[in-house]
Amino acid sequence: MTSCHPDLSPAGLLPYALFGGLTRPATSWPAGTGRADAHTSIVEFSREPAARLRAIQISPSSVTHTKRCHAAAACCRGGRARQQDAWAGEFTGLPCQWPRLTSKAYTEEVVLTYGSLTPEVPLGPFEASPIRVWSAPGKAAKLHATERCSRIRAGRVTSSELPLRAVVERMCPQCARYGPWARPGTGVGLFLGALTGLGLLHELGSYGGADEDTFTDDEVKQAAVLLLQAPQGDGEDPDADEEEEDDWRARREAQQVRDSVVGQWRSAAASLHRSHRLLALFPWLKPWADAGMRLKADHVALLQQQAGKLLSREALTAAAGVAAMGTPDLPAETPVFALLGAPTAVAAQLTSLWRRWSRQAADSWEHPREHGQLAYDLVRGISSRRKGWDAALERAQELVAAWTLALRAGAAGEQDERMLLVRLPEQGLDDPLGRDEVFLGRLSEWELGVLACWATDADWEGLTVTLRVPEPVAARLLSQPSALSCLTPEQAVAAQDAAPQVPVEAVGPGVFDDTPVSERRAVTTGDLRALRTILREVDQLYLVLSVEAGPEVLPLSVLEARVARGGRYVVVAAAGDLPDALVVARREELTADAVADDDPVWMPRIHQSSHPNFGRSLGTAEGERLVVRLARGRSHPDAALRCLLLARGVADLRDLGDRYDASGERRDPVPFPVWDGLLAMEQLDLRPFRPVREDGARRGGSGLPLGVLASVQLYTTDAAGRFEGRAHSPGCQHQGRDRGLTRYYDLVSVEQMLGAERFDPCSKCGGYASRRLSTTQVAYYRAAHQVHDLAQQVRWVLGHPDLGTDTASLLAELREWDAASSPDDWFDGDGAEGQWGRFIRHLLRQLEAAIADPRQSS
Repeated sequence: MTSCHPDLSPAGLLPYALFGGLTRPATSWPAGTGRADAHTSIVEFSREPAARLRAIQISPSSVTHTKRCHAAAACCRGGRARQQDAWAGEFTGLPCQWPRLTSKAYTEEVVLTYGSLTPEVPLGPFEASPIRVWSAPGKAAKLHATERCSRIRAGRVTSSELPLRAVVERMCPQCARYGPWARPGTGVGLFLGALTGLGLLHELGSYGGADEDTFTDDEVKQAAVLLLQAPQGDGEDPDADEEEEDDWRARREAQQVRDSVVGQWRSAAASLHRSHRLLALFPWLKPWADAGMRLKADHVALLQQQAGKLLSREALTAAAGVAAMGTPDLPAETPVFALLGAPTAVAAQLTSLWRRWSRQAADSWEHPREHGQLAYDLVRGISSRRKGWDAALERAQELVAAWTLALRAGAAGEQDERMLLVRLPEQGLDDPLGRDEVFLGRLSEWELGVLACWATDADWEGLTVTLRVPEPVAARLLSQPSALSCLTPEQAVAAQDAAPQVPVEAVGPGVFDDTPVSERRAVTTGDLRALRTILREVDQLYLVLSVEAGPEVLPLSVLEARVARGGRYVVVAAAGDLPDALVVARREELTADAVADDDPVWMPRIHQSSHPNFGRSLGTAEGERLVVRLARGRSHPDAALRCLLLARGVADLRDLGDRYDASGERRDPVPFPVWDGLLAMEQLDLRPFRPVREDGARRGGSGLPLGVLASVQLYTTDAAGRFEGRAHSPGCQHQGRDRGLTRYYDLVSVEQMLGAERFDPCSKCGGYASRRLSTTQVAYYRAAHQVHDLAQQVRWVLGHPDLGTDTASLLAELREWDAASSPDDWFDGDGAEGQWGRFIRHLLRQLEAAIADPRQSS
């Protein structure tokens, strides 16, 4: 009979593993043999790195008609491929990760999955949510998430909206894995994002049992024997050094086993906790996922037991004793340490040695005696050829050994045990700013060892662990700073009574933009928690509506704080909801006359008020151009422009820039180019609005009303001269890399800045950045400067009547300004418009009088 085996040759597999997720049957079917007869499933391959390989064992009867049905797999470790039971000459390994398989007879239901949604998954209230899909003509045609899906072969494609349940049953396999079923940020988008990709379906398929990376109990026992054995005293044995060299490699391998087991335990616990959090948001999934969650919990418990076997409780207790030790007497005046310098220098170096030893010994899961090599640090900067070097090193080793002996003497005898309740840190799980952190990555080796060795019960959903620890360990956990929050049973009960746990609210449709605005529910803390848990790029802006404040644009952090205080808000739209017709049209308009790389990024500043582009660099239109120009070449060029259009509705721009991740890097809810779209990083010329100087100096002001410029926002580090040094703007080079606003900046208006007598600006940036001016504000700013320039010229004519200045053009221009009426939106109706007109008429009368009688004007 013709052999039946998966086509794992480069011609059969490699093209589909590398190019675009194109999946196809890769099995050679014998003529006349059906799937039921061969007991073989279709093989599909995926390019996703997080994919899993599943192999289902076949019945012995189905092996009789196959020459070789052993599973072939390659595992790439460090760039080298390993092959197991491959067909000769057909497969030499591929550059991708494959799980290890045994050499039993397997058929291939080898499906590389990446969180594909199947009809068995309950959809709950999202079952009827409409999903826009594309399909070829025909009732049984597959549904596609995009009209550009490579699986579409028909020439005509139609678009329709179907309920999610119908879509799941008919979605094409490629779109099921990679397709954007719903736009992120919507209710159904959150639900699908929680399931697919690296969501719940992926988590349930991970860490559910032992795999090729899990060590067996025998391997763990062998490593534990090497790690936990007490050091052998060498005495006068001449072969001691040779034996130590022989054991070094074995001990190093045992340490690698311990590190690997602890790492797997942390990863499995993180996966279990993330699964619990996702299920809490969508509780109708809990019965369906119960079996998988039990498997994951059992696997976490198994890995914790293995980690506990590889760690020494004696060493952890001794480390707790080191943390409780005070600074011992240090022999700074011992003659053997004279080569280190004066007694004061020796004392400082011995103190440093003690601090390094105590810190490393207290935070390590190794026994304190394993840190004796630190004695070499005392003589590290001295040549080993120098006289007295060996004696100083020997004395330092004795000193470190004495500290360890003192620790043993204090720990002698039996010790009582105490029960503690420990709360684990949540970094990397809730706040997206810390998602790159490793789960429990802030814990020291000692803290991880305490959890692995003495945990009697672990609630990975609530991140609480019950410990039964010796008294020295309990005393350290309760008295010294730690990333673990520890309470006694009595304290835990009191804390629970004082602040009862609030149940997590389920997420459903009707909150975000998957329903009409008139039908939306008020957003809750559960909905915002879902955003934090599921979406990675979540710190964006939202247009919300409330009874108290009406429509507002708020960052997510501000919205969370207000909802937590009891505020009721309805989410109207996010930046991604802005219509394409508005955003794309504006981007195309701004780039219509621009050449790819020839147009300048920054406009030169123009000082002549008569120039048509005067003041343009301060306006919102220039901000839009800058954002589009700076975002050119990015994968989503419209994202920054969308964010800019929405960010203009934020009342205080300081709310946008006050977040930092665990590494101290700034993380703003707006892309970096948006700051240049919101703020003009240059100083306004306010001379037209300053009072007229009595001495008639040319550089004095004109006393014009501020009008619409009075409320323009200015952001500076010091508006009132309260701090040492000069004031800077957010874009100043003296601010370094930390550009953008924070709550530490001062916000003042132009009207307040005119009266700021102690304002001392930086000579580079002008001291502040102004919020970009609207079209009306730019027009008035330009008009005020033009009138101010005319006033300066009139003053010059009045002061120099004998120079014969050409006053005809000046008089004509003033009459033109006097005849023209100022726009209604320049002033707010408080008399400023009358002040503007009176000033122009006053100039006109002065000039006419000077022309009529030059000698009288002088």
